[in-house]
Amino acid sequence: SFRPRPRRGMPPALRVLAGNAALAAAYFVAAKLSLTLAIPPGYATAVWPPSGLALAALLLGGPKFWPGVLIGAAAVNFTIQFSVAAALAIGAGNTLEALAARWIARRRGADPEWPFGRPRQIFVLAAAALASALIAASVASLALVLAGSLAADWTSTWITWWLGDAAGMITVAPLILAWARSPGLRLARQRQGGTAAELALLAALLAATCAIVFFDWVPSRHALPLAFLILPIVIWAGLRFSAREVVSACAVTAGFAIAATLLGSGPFRSPDLNLTLLHTQIFLSTLVVTGLALAATVQELRRAREEVEQFVDLAAHDLQEPLRNILNFADLLNLRHRERLEGEAREFLGFVTGSAIRMRGLIEDLLAVARASRAVVSLEWTDSGRVLAAALEGLKARIEETGARVTHDRLPFLLADPRLLESVFQNLVGNALKFHGPQPPRIHIGAARSGASWVLSVQDNGIGIDPRYHALIFEMFERLERRPGERSTGVGLAICRRIVERHGGRMWVQSAPSEGARFHFSLPAAGGGADG
Repeated sequence: SFRPRPRRGMPPALRVLAGNAALAAAYFVAAKLSLTLAIPPGYATAVWPPSGLALAALLLGGPKFWPGVLIGAAAVNFTIQFSVAAALAIGAGNTLEALAARWIARRRGADPEWPFGRPRQIFVLAAAALASALIAASVASLALVLAGSLAADWTSTWITWWLGDAAGMITVAPLILAWARSPGLRLARQRQGGTAAELALLAALLAATCAIVFFDWVPSRHALPLAFLILPIVIWAGLRFSAREVVSACAVTAGFAIAATLLGSGPFRSPDLNLTLLHTQIFLSTLVVTGLALAATVQELRRAREEVEQFVDLAAHDLQEPLRNILNFADLLNLRHRERLEGEAREFLGFVTGSAIRMRGLIEDLLAVARASRAVVSLEWTDSGRVLAAALEGLKARIEETGARVTHDRLPFLLADPRLLESVFQNLVGNALKFHGPQPPRIHIGAARSGASWVLSVQDNGIGIDPRYHALIFEMFERLERRPGERSTGVGLAICRRIVERHGGRMWVQSAPSEGARFHFSLPAAGGGADG
């Protein structure tokens, strides 16, 4: 029977050839478009995007694509200088520039998937761009002087060329890399808090701010300080979104800045053309480096937190099995050989059992804190009165044992996760039952509307808390005093605070020694805030 031959992909040599041809064409087109935005046309640009394109291509595809950079750069310079020697020299300088920048970035441990994933790598990018751009600027200036196309005073051209190429690598290379190869970035963005509506608001605010800053919509005698209004927006993108949104915001800002400079407006305009270019280049490069460094720092912190939580889960899981063995064999030893154990031996065995039980409690509390931090908060229309009733049912035995009386106001409907809200009530009421004074516990759960939120409170007549420790008690494993026989590890309030904060609220306490305590926490109201 006839079997079709499997389709083969393009041979590797042909793929490299096609890639170089595509890179040369892209470099040529990007360069010609950039020269139309030069100041004046055909002279110099504040940002030279082809340098960033070349660096991104070599980082993505490897050094085998250097011929594409050479051909594209030489071709575009030949259309300007009409000198083959000068065009080849300038093209060689641009190629060496891209290769040097790639070598520095990879030498410093850049990840091929996303070379700027850590704060240190952002500054390595800036250093690599500034260092490698010296090659292209020096070779080009020398070639133009020798060709007679550049006057003896070539210093200003050299500086503009150097900073323009460096700004292009700092601004354009991360932009291309972020959009070309970023499955990890997509996952990072999903883990962060930014939503589509928030992203749209950020984009609209950025466009409006750029228009105000660069096109003089707000008359000001000192326009330069207005440029700093863009920095908080880039910081916002770095805190709430991924590096892709940061570099995109910086690219939009660069477009506004270059367009305004061409039209003779904006905060960087100056009678001295070189000074205008210098200010624009420094501003754009600083903006990109700051935004990317912040995004990388935030992502690194999130990654570290996730690793710690995974370690807690793993350690707690691995420790539970040996602890079970210790407790089981200690019980067997006590049951089968109790009569053989003398007083001191029994005491030692009791210490072993007590310590193992305490360690088990610590592990369970660690897991509870980790789950509270990672739990998916499913907000829904929640009757907090029913949630409180469920929590009190779980505490029924302790309430009867202490003779406590628990009362509550008419509790509202809230936007909350019922399961997590029940945990908050259990911990707060449980603490009130635990830390009571000589009188039976008297506990009252109240509710008061405050703007778009409800503030719920749990008040007791217990031993109270010194105001010096009001912040300390919400930290993990912090106990002000331990009662005889008390095995609590002091994570209940830490869990409550994390749950409340994940709902968008906050928790605080009002108390004094021997005067009881009143714990407050705020949660968003449901709908129009109708009572339940």
